[in-house]
Amino acid sequence: MDIDFFNRILSVDSTSGKEGELADMLSVEFAAPGRELKLFEVGDGTKNLLVSWGTPKVVFCSHLDTVPPYISPVFSEDGYVIGRGSCDAKGQVFAMWEACKDLESKGYDGFGLLLLAGEETGSFGAKAFSTMA
Repeated sequence: MDIDFFNRILSVDSTSGKEGELADMLSVEFAAPGRELKLFEVGDGTKNLLVSWGTPKVVFCSHLDTVPPYISPVFSEDGYVIGRGSCDAKGQVFAMWEACKDLESKGYDGFGLLLLAGEETGSFGAKAFSTMA
């Protein structure tokens, strides 16, 4: 498990309306042969990100934005992570990403990871994606 990567995700202020920077960062981090990446403009300056391994039959889905205010991450000595998004939903994004990497390492395809914008403010990313799919 790449705790440094989790820290980098948590260190990006992705409060609602600002999650585009996180989508851009993850699109660079997730790029690799055998993966297809698509960034979708939502229409309000934010972006959705879809990473696919083949044609997805199963899609892991979460969201990129967090509620304000931004709170920087702190990793405690006893293993706790504190900070905005550590559970909702950057922790979920990180766990799903780790699952995708595990599936990929075992040679599986036919799955995807969809990360949406605007969940905390009306699910704008999900609504926009439903018209694109």
